[in-house]
Amino acid sequence: MRIKTHFRVTAVAAAFALGLTACGGGGGTTDDPGGNPSGEPTGEPGGSYSADLTEPTFLAPASNCYESECSAVLKMVNDPLVSTDFETGELIFDGMAESIEPNDDQTVWTVTLKEGLMFHNGEPVDSDAFLRAWNYSQNPKNAQATAGFMARIEGAGKGPEMSGLKAVDDQTFEVTLSGPFSQFGQQMSYAPAFAPIAQECIDDIKACNESPIGTGPYQMDGKWMHDQGITVTKWADYQGELPANADTIEFKMFTAPTAAYRDYQNGGVDVLNVAPEIYLEAKGELADAILEEPTASLTYLGFPTKEAPYDNEQLRQAISLSIDRELIIEKVLNGLADASTDIVTPPIPGSRDDACEFCTYDPQRAKDLLEESGVDPSSFTLELYFNADSGHELWTEAAARQIQENLGIDYELKSTEWAQYLELLDGEEFTGPFRLGWSLDYPSPENYLRPIVGTGGDSNYTGYSNPEFDDLVVQGDEAATLEESFELYAQAGDIALEEMPIIPMWSGTTAIAASDSVGDVRYDVGDGEIAFGEITVSQ
Repeated sequence: MRIKTHFRVTAVAAAFALGLTACGGGGGTTDDPGGNPSGEPTGEPGGSYSADLTEPTFLAPASNCYESECSAVLKMVNDPLVSTDFETGELIFDGMAESIEPNDDQTVWTVTLKEGLMFHNGEPVDSDAFLRAWNYSQNPKNAQATAGFMARIEGAGKGPEMSGLKAVDDQTFEVTLSGPFSQFGQQMSYAPAFAPIAQECIDDIKACNESPIGTGPYQMDGKWMHDQGITVTKWADYQGELPANADTIEFKMFTAPTAAYRDYQNGGVDVLNVAPEIYLEAKGELADAILEEPTASLTYLGFPTKEAPYDNEQLRQAISLSIDRELIIEKVLNGLADASTDIVTPPIPGSRDDACEFCTYDPQRAKDLLEESGVDPSSFTLELYFNADSGHELWTEAAARQIQENLGIDYELKSTEWAQYLELLDGEEFTGPFRLGWSLDYPSPENYLRPIVGTGGDSNYTGYSNPEFDDLVVQGDEAATLEESFELYAQAGDIALEEMPIIPMWSGTTAIAASDSVGDVRYDVGDGEIAFGEITVSQ
């Protein structure tokens, strides 16, 4: 359910056809592009490598990790409770859970832990470790971004302890939900939210944020060096099943993609997320050394639906129809994205390829809807917000210009650093459409619909609320079969796609550059991250 803070569509700057100017660009394809993106092993376990990362917001487990950057680190430091098979949706017990069993109506879930588990500091990983973590997360006093993950548990958000969470014994705990939810097991596979927490960490959450105490194959090597880097090393006492090939992984912080790429060119970074600004230059220089893989992430524009004129449904529909997604994908995103046809992105089970009536490009219908809306296009300036230094300026300006050309609405681009962007989101301070991305936590349409556009959803920054939508999502939660749940989720999605609190834009492709020093590099579409633990290093 995390926000994708840095949606890495592999794209950039062939924007001249849209009247935009792009910077940079390298020479042609080289004879020896270097790199090793094929996934072939280049070495035995051991060694060290470095990867680029945008500065996270938080790192403490059961805290405010609700974005891709902190998740990338915490998935190295923490084992999951359980994992989910991305294609089938079935649970995989490769984490801390020995078993997870629901009762007949799926309101009571019994979790049995594997024996002998411990934290990096030697504390036991027992039922109490999960109870204190989940209770801390949901406690309103702590104001945690992950609290929404606990919302289904009885008593959540009402005090320091949830009535629906209790320890049966040291290895077993029981979770009672406020209503049936067939996919609660899959939801628990999101490790950053459902991790246990050490008592030492609870006693000093600020210190734990600087040096998290986890359970996973890697542990922190020193403290988080803000705006510089985070280093993790293989934990010698790890007894779990997750891969940990390299001895050390250094995550290096960069404020601009160009700086990260220059460091990669100079040998300072081994694994690089190729951002839009430098894609063409990198592709020209590295050629086949760039690995390109599809993601299940969604890029969208949200509206402040409680604020005029964006409280007007027809205006929102008109704006969506005035954007030529295919042209932006071709000319700005270099063809490496797929225009959205649903809020739920492929290849998620239950996604649809023809759901969004207002996601097509139809400037005449857009003009007609604008006229029907009664909104005077000269009465306001469209302020379009995006987070800086993440490759969004070119495409947001392209979209804004199309809106201006087709609807006669003037625009102003507004950008800020990610931390400030989050503050604006949380404070509902945007006065115009805003860019966001979404990356799944578990493969279900519910994981897109409820958080983004459900009433009170953790990432519903639009203010949108529709009881009929909410009720259909609940019915989907309670359905006896996946097929029935998908149909009900689709009906809910149709409501949101009609009322347009958000404009689905596209799902994208991620580009990864890997140096000759590393192998086995791949993107895990289920995790929404590079599989850092699988990477091998040439010795």
